[in-house]
Amino acid sequence: MRVSVGDVALYFDVDGGGLAPDGDRMRERPTLLLLHGGPGADHSLFKPETSALTDVAQLVYLDQRGSGRSDAGEPSDWTWTRWADDVAAFCRALDVTRPVLVGSSSGALVAVVCAARHPDLVAGLVLDSALGMPTTLDETLDVFERRGGPVAREAAHRYLGGDRSDESTAAWREHCLPLYGTTGAASDLAPRIARARMNNEVQLHFQGGGCGPADIAPYGADIRCPVLVLAGEHDPVSPAAGARRLPDALPNTDVDVHVLPGVGHSVLRQAPDGASALVRGFLKRLDPAE
Repeated sequence: MRVSVGDVALYFDVDGGGLAPDGDRMRERPTLLLLHGGPGADHSLFKPETSALTDVAQLVYLDQRGSGRSDAGEPSDWTWTRWADDVAAFCRALDVTRPVLVGSSSGALVAVVCAARHPDLVAGLVLDSALGMPTTLDETLDVFERRGGPVAREAAHRYLGGDRSDESTAAWREHCLPLYGTTGAASDLAPRIARARMNNEVQLHFQGGGCGPADIAPYGADIRCPVLVLAGEHDPVSPAAGARRLPDALPNTDVDVHVLPGVGHSVLRQAPDGASALVRGFLKRLDPAE
């Protein structure tokens, strides 16, 4: 399904009902609005694991502007603030009230910016392997080296340092991308990426700094809703050290941080049972009647 939001039409999908039979009444269920990473990927990266949460919530998957099955719009609008404002406009267009924003990787930064700019909209945040946490390049390189040895550290240092030559890109793909996952989880990454609709132009725009600074901190003081943080112990992209520091960057709300052992980038995908249990507990705290 698609809905017009400003100058673009955004694609979305819905899993689960918004109302559930409960004795002699229909009980309203919370809405989880899922925001994919990339940037430039699509909502299919969440599937099928998050469908398990339909027993407690209605899930709404959104392809962001420039991504998946949504309109591309203008490259100048591929920014954290535009994507965040699109989320708010999307909710207004469909009368989605008080959603919990579930952001993965770069989608987590979009969720934070949305909650900061539209505080009355958002009931809570679930940040999975969030981009923009308070961490350092050295911490990222340390994880790559711990997982893949010196060759992975060197390949990551070159690529993340801005070397996009064919040689550097090939080394990144060979030695670093497989480390996003963990043993047993990495095997499904290739077909998952293959079935996703990826917009490489958005990724290049991001790599060139066109999306704006990838940093949660400038928005942290404006976050007032509760936050659940999911991080992987073996995540080289969004190191767990940054997740542990995140409460200091969000001083005006409750932040619950969980670092899951043996997990790489994307806790929702690689540890779906543990992640789903934590999300269910978070929803229960937001609304004890659930």
